[in-house]
Amino acid sequence: MSLLALLGLGGLGAAGVGTAYNKLEGIGEQAKQEATTLANQIMPMSQFRPFTVTSATGGQFGVTPETDAEGNVIGSQATMGVSPQEQALQGMLMDQSQQFLGQSAMPMGQREADVYERIRAVQSPEEERQRLMLEERLMNQGRLGVQTGMFGGTPEAFALNKAQAEARNQASLMAMQQAQAEQVQAQQMGLSALGGSYVPQAQLLNVQQASQLFPQMQQQAQLFGTGQFGETMMTGIEAQLIAEQARANLLGGIGSGLLSGLFSPVATSGGGVGNLVTSVLNTLGGSDIRLKENIEKTGTVEGINLYTWDWNEEGQRIVGDQKAFGVLAQEIKEQRPSAVIQGSDGYLRVDYSKLPEVADLVLPLFGEG
Repeated sequence: MSLLALLGLGGLGAAGVGTAYNKLEGIGEQAKQEATTLANQIMPMSQFRPFTVTSATGGQFGVTPETDAEGNVIGSQATMGVSPQEQALQGMLMDQSQQFLGQSAMPMGQREADVYERIRAVQSPEEERQRLMLEERLMNQGRLGVQTGMFGGTPEAFALNKAQAEARNQASLMAMQQAQAEQVQAQQMGLSALGGSYVPQAQLLNVQQASQLFPQMQQQAQLFGTGQFGETMMTGIEAQLIAEQARANLLGGIGSGLLSGLFSPVATSGGGVGNLVTSVLNTLGGSDIRLKENIEKTGTVEGINLYTWDWNEEGQRIVGDQKAFGVLAQEIKEQRPSAVIQGSDGYLRVDYSKLPEVADLVLPLFGEG
């Protein structure tokens, strides 16, 4: 494995851990945002919806929600209206009720007098006829104008006057009773007309009560549907969050695995123990010509020259006991630039994994002490 590949794996591992951390950090905020969005969607669905009930005669009863400035429902308002025909009928009955109740509230004296006069108008002709017949009979008997100490007249005249007085008293009593009966009747008729004027509203309320079950069923179905929608959406949100969390955990696990794998112990060719980083670094030969002296060419393999040399003092300090056999970095940089890496110390190194032509000849020597 090349150093660039090694660095790529390390960077990929670190990126995976960072991405996982960022995803885990954002899961809570994402859950909050999704829940808020869901609540905003459910709120209008669960709110009361207006409805209207119409009677057979055209009257309407409706309930509409009252909202504040922000559109939140704070109550409801009921409205009731009757049809034009019902309004006309209601007006007529109201007028009749007012008329009858007005009559029932008037004093009875005048009405009693009127009734009395009407009764007396019926009785008077008969009384006059009887008086004339009595005078004619008394005259025929020669007793017309007779006066007695007991009656002041004949017994027959006394009886007639008594009967007529009783008739007048009876007429007065009948007048009072009739006036009272008419007053009660007017009051009853006024109240009846007043009650009749509200029959359209009463019928509408009856219809509204009879149909009250349907808005309740609609509201229950609406709330049930809202609950189902909320549960379904929440299940989807939970599944999404679980998937995101699993994805973050997976990325974190991969990243951690890559990082730990780079530094996991591995056996070296010399029988020692190193790690993937040191193993890969061992494929980089200290091949800078500035670190070498007594350079001698030993051969060429597929256009790549091989040399032996002695390490100068700087070379010994940098590469230690690395074998003095291989290529010259400056030559390889001209032939295959991707195989040459410049270290932080400024010297060139060769990645023999990118020189398969000579790697089998050179790399085995790097593990020898």
